[in-house]
Amino acid sequence: MIEAVAELGRFILEGKSKSVSQEDSPSDVLSNNLSSFLSRVESKKILFILLNQNQGKFEYCGLEPQAYVESKAKFYLFSQGAKGGGTNFSPTCTIVKPKVTKNMSEVEIKNNIKSQVEKTFQLKVENWFLNKAQPLAKKLLKLKILSQSDVDFIEKITQAITEHRERIIDDITHKIIYDNEFKKENSILLSLLIDKKYIGEYEIFKLFLLELIKEKNQQSSSQDKTCSLCKQKREKVSGKVDVFKFYTIDKPGFIKGGFSSKNAWKNFPVCSSCHTHLSEGRKYLEENLRFEFYGFKYLLIPKLTLGTDSEYTEVLDILEKTQKDIRFGEKKLERITNDENEILEIVSEFNDFVSITFLFLTTQMGAERIVLLIEDVFPSHLKNIFDAKRYTEKKFRKLFDNPDIQFTFHQIKYFFSKSNRLRKKSDLDSYFLEITESIFKKKPIAFDFLLSHFCRRLQDDIVNSDLSSFYVSCSYAMEVLEFLGKLNILKLKGDEMNMSFETPFDEILNEFPVASANPAVKGIILVGALCDMLLRIQAAGLKKAPGRMPPFAKNLKGLRLKQADIISLLPKIENKLMEYSAFGKAKKLVAATASELLLKAPADWKLSSDEVSFYFACGMNLGQKIRDLAKKLTNDTEETEDEE
Repeated sequence: MIEAVAELGRFILEGKSKSVSQEDSPSDVLSNNLSSFLSRVESKKILFILLNQNQGKFEYCGLEPQAYVESKAKFYLFSQGAKGGGTNFSPTCTIVKPKVTKNMSEVEIKNNIKSQVEKTFQLKVENWFLNKAQPLAKKLLKLKILSQSDVDFIEKITQAITEHRERIIDDITHKIIYDNEFKKENSILLSLLIDKKYIGEYEIFKLFLLELIKEKNQQSSSQDKTCSLCKQKREKVSGKVDVFKFYTIDKPGFIKGGFSSKNAWKNFPVCSSCHTHLSEGRKYLEENLRFEFYGFKYLLIPKLTLGTDSEYTEVLDILEKTQKDIRFGEKKLERITNDENEILEIVSEFNDFVSITFLFLTTQMGAERIVLLIEDVFPSHLKNIFDAKRYTEKKFRKLFDNPDIQFTFHQIKYFFSKSNRLRKKSDLDSYFLEITESIFKKKPIAFDFLLSHFCRRLQDDIVNSDLSSFYVSCSYAMEVLEFLGKLNILKLKGDEMNMSFETPFDEILNEFPVASANPAVKGIILVGALCDMLLRIQAAGLKKAPGRMPPFAKNLKGLRLKQADIISLLPKIENKLMEYSAFGKAKKLVAATASELLLKAPADWKLSSDEVSFYFACGMNLGQKIRDLAKKLTNDTEETEDEE
């Protein structure tokens, strides 16, 4: 995966270098080199500290607010170093507004904000000039890379920053608290305007950024070693490459070779060229191929397998153009996730000379953690996923006469969010991600595993007297099974009977993937359908008391049913229908078929409580469809319509 990101970065940089003319100035070349190391900006607002030169010294002239403009990123020069207590590679930094609780007074809120501003200013701005810029300027002066005037320039800015620190901190705090544009922001970017110019317009700040990155990399480096990415022996490799912060080397136990920080290069040795490629690749992914996935973020990494560079260029051009067209509303694609900018349908149309890696990341205490890595997914399989999606949608739109049914991963997430609806946070994310991986990697998914989660949600709906949600849950569960079955990754239990029992309702039942040759399964489904017909009749009589469950629902035992419960339910449903004078020819056919199937089943159905309950629930969901077919088969014109 890392190799694919570095290769992407190399490809992007080579494309840029071809577009750079020989007449470009050293400044242009420097800008192109450092663009790979600029960090993604999350803030929408920027505050600039204004410093203007007057009579040989810099004066603080207040603050200037601006909206963040992506095309000006090279001028802001935001390059994040160590999070928390460390300085960045430039004086541009992010001020994160502290969290506010309900019991905090206005004075406490103001004090917290000022404390955060002061801490950030000291660590990220003041320390950068005092402990990074000034020593580096003197070092580069000795090497004759900078002139004395350059050193004086940095010292004058440092002096102005330290002399006016209290005013600057107060002004920033006041802006964050009282300015309407900044009050609602969770974070802002802080930078400097020096003589009305961005720091990115000064060669010295760009040079410092690259030098500080180089210094960091040299803290753990070695001579004449093999780079782990390009596999070539290089003059120097470093272990301080943190483009992806999958591991940290701030603790001795994390370091190979005697737990010495000098040996940290052995963990992940990378040469300077590959470091640049990796940084550029990460930056490109963050800007163009970063997506949302039900509370997670993932990077979509394209990898060339068999194609040519020109084909790779075409792929990247298509992906970039598609992203722009979607954002400007000029194109709409089918989606299988909740991200409106998702472009997987476009990827599914590529040939298999390119593969896709899904990298799901989360950030914890400054380090990144991979929550899911799905490598080498080919466009042909993505096409299979979209075909299964369309097949499922078409089938259920027809089955439930609803043209608006859309199948996405939402139907799966619906069952794999919370193990208890009273929980505040999701605790089933790991299961959801496992299923996601199985879908993209064509791994089997056990029906029994899904079943327990389906039943938990269905039982919650029954217990909470939410019949409408119950039918939604049933439909979603059936759609998930259809989708996985179409992908040939649904691992069903084998049929013990090895026999086929035909029924008048097979045109519906045989379309349902779990309606096996075991007659008990079909019988349970038909009992559930008959129960649905009864509940709808009772619900029609409760219109004056909405929200109440039909009285017969108490016989469902919270949808924790066993074999004996189904056998006893059938005559109870028949008797109750007769009480309502609603046991016509159509319902009698359903009841008779269910009874026959249950009699043909072995004495022990060998079905778990979850299986029995789920088949019964699916029967309820198919109830109206089965009733309509029964009316057609029996030509029952006297059948009551009350349950509609």
